[in-house]
Amino acid sequence: MASSTPSSPDRNAIQRTAAAALQSKSVTVEKLDGYVFRTYRLRTSGGFFYILRCRPSFNIRLLRHEEGWLETEAGTLQTIGGRADIYTPRLIKYHNTTLHIGSCYLISGPFTGSILADVEPTLSSHALASIDRSLGQYVRRLSSMPGRDFGPIRQSQGFPGFKSWAKAFAFLLEAVMRDGEDALISLDYDAVRDLVRRHRGSLDKISQPKLVLLELSADRNVVVDVKEEQVTGLLDFSTAIWGDPFMSDCFYKPTASFAEGFGKLPNRSADERVRQYL
Repeated sequence: MASSTPSSPDRNAIQRTAAAALQSKSVTVEKLDGYVFRTYRLRTSGGFFYILRCRPSFNIRLLRHEEGWLETEAGTLQTIGGRADIYTPRLIKYHNTTLHIGSCYLISGPFTGSILADVEPTLSSHALASIDRSLGQYVRRLSSMPGRDFGPIRQSQGFPGFKSWAKAFAFLLEAVMRDGEDALISLDYDAVRDLVRRHRGSLDKISQPKLVLLELSADRNVVVDVKEEQVTGLLDFSTAIWGDPFMSDCFYKPTASFAEGFGKLPNRSADERVRQYL
């Protein structure tokens, strides 16, 4: 069910919806800034917090790959939930109509600790290095999760799965280029398409789909235990796909501590360099 959403959901409606979903009589609602989708932190008496995410205002034009973010996150949390070796939030509630708060929404959690962006200015360089190392370990465990096909986490989202990473990559890139064309950005799009075709062999060296969060490493997405100087989770799984783990933004200029935690980094072979450039 698609409809125009108001400029901001009613705070009381969010509180009622969150209280019912979390089975709590007392829920505080805090709007968080800096996210494409409207994001709220929900606190209960148990000391944990949860995240409610809903679509942005109707006057904000989303990119093609952003349109299905809530559905993608719901599918991702259902797919990878229950792993003993890595903490991931549970999908508490996903509602794909505007009935309750005037927008589709998703609630995930619980989370323990603090959002890194909130506490980073107070942390020492040693603590930040420890957190980066922990994030590298967290990403390594995430990227070990295998998928059946390349592409969307769930094919039921209306997009096909691919047996070839080159085909999946071209499909993703085509959506970005169509956004560029819609915005009248002047580029040689045919040359870009030809570049991908010519380097198909390097892309298809990736033969096993792995879990990738394309947008992972922003400080506002990372949850940490300040005392232990460890990552305790990620807030947002909406950019997940099955693909090449090195496509994640966390491999763009990673710190030495992150590299230590993750292990092998890209750019050690010609094919890896080609994939990074693409």
